[in-house]
Amino acid sequence: MRRWAVGVGVVCLIGLCGMALAGEAAPLPSLDDCAKQVAVYKYGDSRQALISMEGIIRASFGNAEGRKAIVTKLLGLLEAADTTPDAKRFICQQLSIIAGPEVVAAAARLLPNADLSHSGRTILERVPGPEAAAALRTALSSLKEKLLIGVLNTIGERRDKDSVAAVVKFLGDADAGVAAAAATALGKIAGADATKALAGMRGKAPAGVKPAADNAYLRCADALVAEGKAAEAAAIYAEMTDAKEPKNIRIAALRGLVVADPDKALPHITAALTGDDPEMQAIATSFVRDAKGGAVAKAVAELLPKLKPAAQALVIAALSDSGDPGARPAMLAGVKSEDPTVRAAALRGFARVGTAEDVALLAKTAAAGDNADKAPAAESLARLGAQGTDEALLKLLDGADVPLKSVLVRTLGVRRSAAGAPAVLKAAEDADEGVRIEALKALEALADDKSAAAIVKLLVGAKTPGERTAAEKTAFTVIGKAKDAEARVEPLLAAMGAADVEGKCAILRTAGKLGGSKALAAIRAALKDADAKIQEAAIRAIASWPDAAVADDLLGLAKTAPQPNLKIIALQNYIRVIGLPSDRSADAAFKLYQQAMDLATRPDEKKLILGGLKDVKHAEALKMAAACLDDKAVANEACVAVVEIAKAVGRANKDIAKAALESVLGTTKDKRLINDARGLMNQLK
Repeated sequence: MRRWAVGVGVVCLIGLCGMALAGEAAPLPSLDDCAKQVAVYKYGDSRQALISMEGIIRASFGNAEGRKAIVTKLLGLLEAADTTPDAKRFICQQLSIIAGPEVVAAAARLLPNADLSHSGRTILERVPGPEAAAALRTALSSLKEKLLIGVLNTIGERRDKDSVAAVVKFLGDADAGVAAAAATALGKIAGADATKALAGMRGKAPAGVKPAADNAYLRCADALVAEGKAAEAAAIYAEMTDAKEPKNIRIAALRGLVVADPDKALPHITAALTGDDPEMQAIATSFVRDAKGGAVAKAVAELLPKLKPAAQALVIAALSDSGDPGARPAMLAGVKSEDPTVRAAALRGFARVGTAEDVALLAKTAAAGDNADKAPAAESLARLGAQGTDEALLKLLDGADVPLKSVLVRTLGVRRSAAGAPAVLKAAEDADEGVRIEALKALEALADDKSAAAIVKLLVGAKTPGERTAAEKTAFTVIGKAKDAEARVEPLLAAMGAADVEGKCAILRTAGKLGGSKALAAIRAALKDADAKIQEAAIRAIASWPDAAVADDLLGLAKTAPQPNLKIIALQNYIRVIGLPSDRSADAAFKLYQQAMDLATRPDEKKLILGGLKDVKHAEALKMAAACLDDKAVANEACVAVVEIAKAVGRANKDIAKAALESVLGTTKDKRLINDARGLMNQLK
């Protein structure tokens, strides 16, 4: 009882909260009242006063006088001795958003305060105008250590070029933290004066300062690139690639040099590629992707023979990724390598930098090259985007031998080459079975429903089982592209009269997958054909029908089909179609499953029936499922069905449900089913 009462209390509380949320927002307090509450705020107190002040500030948007009054009030609180430090931190945050030069003096007075210096800098970093920058410069002369470092950081964030001279004075400070902060600030400000100062001190900077100075100098170079002064930036980057510099600095400088001046970067890239440092080799390889200009690609390609195979493969891949046409010679050289990894990289590389002239090389390799080379060649051939590729494929197709013809036909299909469709259709009648099958597969992608008659001709004329299977799949796909379900099967059915037995069987199987009343009528007629093969094809066509229109046909065939295996196929698909979504009643659905169960003799079909029966909300369905609990072959499926049906009809059929659920508890060892069954039984008590 107590638990129920607590639950009701929670629900009521949630409801009241919902009503409050749904109603109008509570009115904001006056500025004076809110300010008094903010002034005494301490961390851990309710934040309601802070939230109200933020609301007052938002409400003042567009109201200059109102905003001015808020700034005046907050400024007064900030300078009041009895305002708590936590409140002052909040006030500084708000003033940094809404205030102007009028708060600079107050913010500057906070800078020497160890607890509030950061909050004062928050204002001075964000408030626009020269006053804040001047206040920060003035503070430099009176602060030390962490507070001085903080102000230097803020000057850097403001990117204030007028402060460069003041900041430069601290580059030689005895405190390494201060000197590093000064260097970092100059890097953020950048410009000619900052760059010059950093250039002059980097070489003599102590160990604790040099990393900051190096990074700052690089930032100055980055700023020059952004300003379009690539030559000046390149000079800095080149200076910092010197071997005496730390590796991370050399890597960063080389990256910048690749962007600013690829030609100047080239000697450094080649030196790294031929060097003994694996890390620098990998980095240099990645830069090859970013380098623009034929000179880089040409030089790196010439360097390839000097590299080890593993490095060659990486560089070739990088050249390909760059998309630079100048990388093509590297691919041509790579395919001649004795190393399969290098050849594979080169063959794949043609996809990005190859031309139509490379089609023959790729196609012949895919058809008759080493086994390790066939896949990358075929992959590249399929992806090659060069102008004239499809035309080159078609030209090569004329007079090609069987292996090459198969590759070309397959490639035209993968490329979805509209220009290649007629040639592929012709290849579907080739003397070689393999070529014909490849052509049929390609036509799935290339042919449209306008080609239906030609595809049906290929289906009827298929010479081998493998070809016939491919033709059926192609016919289904191509004919299925037409939207009119009735009209699209007409070319297929029109060919029935002249087709031989195998052709008729293929037509029936394909029609069964396509659907439509005309196809169904033809299939039903074929069920009575004197030829056993045609009968079987018709039965299989009915079995593959996409909807429940054939339910009665399948039920009859499950009883009368000439072969046991065909009866099983009919019964299994009868179970399939009666389980498709429909608007039939639970009583009607149960009767269909009952008919299926009467015919089922094998566990496989019984499992299928129970799988569909579990969705039938009917007391008789519950009884049927319970009756299967004693059959060990289907007991698990029966337990699942009983539990699921009991969930739906148990309350209306308590005695039947309880008995069935008790049987489940005595049958299954599945913990989930046991828990579900017990839970249902408790609900039924």
